[in-house]
Amino acid sequence: MQRAGCPACQAPLRQDALYCAACGTPVGAPPRKPRSARLPWVLSGLGLVVFSVMIAVLVQRGSVTRIGDMTMTGGLPGEAAGGPAAEGPAGGAGMPSMEELAAMGPRGVADRLFERVMREHEGGDFERAAFFIDMALQAYDAVPREEIDADARFHVGLLRLLMGESGLAREQADEILTAHPEHLLGLLLAARAADFEGDADAAEALRSRIRSRVEEAGGIPDLPEYQAHRTLIEGVMQTDGGEGGGGA
Repeated sequence: MQRAGCPACQAPLRQDALYCAACGTPVGAPPRKPRSARLPWVLSGLGLVVFSVMIAVLVQRGSVTRIGDMTMTGGLPGEAAGGPAAEGPAGGAGMPSMEELAAMGPRGVADRLFERVMREHEGGDFERAAFFIDMALQAYDAVPREEIDADARFHVGLLRLLMGESGLAREQADEILTAHPEHLLGLLLAARAADFEGDADAAEALRSRIRSRVEEAGGIPDLPEYQAHRTLIEGVMQTDGGEGGGGA
């Protein structure tokens, strides 16, 4: 089947021709590929990004300042407290595979990186913890805003404290308390920031609010974020003024 002649030399053109057979003038555009045809390239690109991150983990080095002897998390979802971490891909404890990372979504990846930072920090390996801090913060920045809840802000605040950025940690506490004025994690994060800044009176006032809230509720409320960090809250309940409610 033929169509109108070439606009340059008027030679006859085939219906599906992209170039004039006589003079080489382009006479058509290649057909658009369906989106499904690009999927393998997209997946390959994502795999390369994840692989690059895992390689960066192995080669990056940094330092981090430990904040006293505080246990930062008081327990992590899916982690046995104080238990040995299994070696995973890239020699990292508990590092998920690329397939697992892809299935987690942005929030799952951010939480997993947070867990890794805190596990290394609590184990005393501050240099290894520092490998993951920037990546964890960047991961939380990539989480859709509607998925940033009080638990995520608490995680970001603890990461900021590990970096010595108590002001940014307080900002996260303020965000939590603005939405939920008596949220235990908001009060706890604010108390930790006050500890870091040497304001013992403010820290104890915040911990007193935590104790009052738990006593009024007849115990630690059964919210997922409270149970994930239950040991920290119990540590506050076991103090009676003048002492920080740090580790379990």
